[in-house]
Amino acid sequence: MAILHFFCDESGKYKKDPVVSISGVGASRERGDAFNAEWQMLLRAYGLSELSMRHAMRINTNVGTKLNSGQTNDQRQGVLFPFADCIHKHLEIGLMQGWSVVGYTKLPVEVKNILGGANDPYQLAFVRGLMEIARYAYKDHINVICDDNLPTAWDTYVHYREALKASEINERFVGISFAKSFHYSPLQAADMVAFLARKAAREKFYETPNDCKLLTDYLFVDQKLPNLMQWNTGFFGEQEMVNLASAILNAKTKSVSEVQQPIKSASGDSALGDQSQTGSGEGSEKAEES
Repeated sequence: MAILHFFCDESGKYKKDPVVSISGVGASRERGDAFNAEWQMLLRAYGLSELSMRHAMRINTNVGTKLNSGQTNDQRQGVLFPFADCIHKHLEIGLMQGWSVVGYTKLPVEVKNILGGANDPYQLAFVRGLMEIARYAYKDHINVICDDNLPTAWDTYVHYREALKASEINERFVGISFAKSFHYSPLQAADMVAFLARKAAREKFYETPNDCKLLTDYLFVDQKLPNLMQWNTGFFGEQEMVNLASAILNAKTKSVSEVQQPIKSASGDSALGDQSQTGSGEGSEKAEES
């Protein structure tokens, strides 16, 4: 039985940030082992115990031995390229999501109740991610590992159980666990994806300048061979939330499994295996490098 291990993390908090991201990366155990070996080698070379994007992008602070105070913003991003290369080389699937908190809060109560009654979009995004990963894995089984976050862990488990009630994916998932990123290199990669996805979503929704655009494009758009990564992107701004609410109410959706199609329709996502997806959630030929 082949098992795909999928690692996910969040970026942003709905009570203080206008956009949140729940994103992740996945691979087989064999490819994950190769990824871990190279990632750990990079950490040693950079004098880091782990890579945290929140700390790494503080350009006025020394972080390890290569992320030095005085570097320009672009220089700091460029120093992180080898970590993006490691993701490209070894991992198989990436999920890049951005959700408007304002858009979610405006959803009708009826729609929120159908979606599980949560006060923020985290759980909806998590369930949507499970659906997409199951679609990618085809006949393989999936093991989910989430960053251990006390405020969200229990609700995440509950929504995971609810998602498994969807008959088409019930037998595909072998388990869910919660772990510290310090001990799991792929969770650090998921942190990078979620951090950059939120930056890209803020630019898309609110035209907020993306101060990590160089690294965002390098990871999601300008991928270099050898490269196995297949990115699935989904950005839900205020208008996409309106579309989502309309689709759900029109369909009279009653379960997690039935909400899958309205969510996909509202986001305008392409197929999971489409590597032409860009950091802005819009198609772009890979040959067109910025």
